[in-house]
Amino acid sequence: MIVAETADGYQFVTQPDHAALAGQFADAWGSESVDRPEPAGSLVLAAYAHDTGWQSYDRRPRLADGDPVDFREMRPDTWIDLYDEGIDAVAGMDAYAGLLVSMHGAGLRNRRYGLSPEWPETPTAYREFVDREQRRQRRLLDGLLDEEADLPDEGGAADEGRDAPVSEADRDLLRTLHGDERVPDGYDGRLWADYRRLQAWDALSLAFCITDDPPGYDEVGAVPTSGPREEATLTVTRAGAGEYTIDPYPFHESPLTVTVPVRTVTAPIADGAPLARAYYAAGRETRRFTLRRSGE
Repeated sequence: MIVAETADGYQFVTQPDHAALAGQFADAWGSESVDRPEPAGSLVLAAYAHDTGWQSYDRRPRLADGDPVDFREMRPDTWIDLYDEGIDAVAGMDAYAGLLVSMHGAGLRNRRYGLSPEWPETPTAYREFVDREQRRQRRLLDGLLDEEADLPDEGGAADEGRDAPVSEADRDLLRTLHGDERVPDGYDGRLWADYRRLQAWDALSLAFCITDDPPGYDEVGAVPTSGPREEATLTVTRAGAGEYTIDPYPFHESPLTVTVPVRTVTAPIADGAPLARAYYAAGRETRRFTLRRSGE
């Protein structure tokens, strides 16, 4: 659950609803400034489903010391169980999406593989989780490479349907990311750019979910533009009530309207049961955000 304090209570957004907003960004991704990878099916699946493990847990909010528990304040064992469940589910649907979601989950406890060097090193409580997911990543990549080797190379329908464009370069990538959080010199694969795309959609979604007065983040960095290395920082600026500009603009249409459901509790909170009743009694509001190119 994503919890934001309001003037007289708390705003709640479930993790799956936050992920669905990230998926809306993935659906619309691609502009003259930012490339859309093709094929994109596995990547869009990863965006929509990267928090699917929270589905049951987020049916009700929880309290700790009298305040609702935000996803950043959870017990490590609970957080790990939810990510284990979610990554298992995604990998069972699509191996490339599972690889990306595994990198996402492990990266949150491993400085996002160098994208967030200011974060602390992996806490002891998460070390086994990170190690286990990195082993999973290597297994998934090996399986994808084996599948690629078995497919005919005829430039026809079989090639057009491929949605896991991995290569031996990605094996080198995982080795260096797992070893010292760096991208190998001369890397020319796609996996690193797709991981950063997932990070961008996640951060952009959080910018509209972690506060009742967006944007919660006014910049989203390391966003792939073209090729395996090129990137930009997106700037998010409020332009009016429910309207925002993004520069450079990453979507194929402008304006783009996206939505996320929220619940806002204003009643006093005493313990878990009254909070759950107040949460559902509050009703679900659909927030709409309109995104435009700067200058429109």
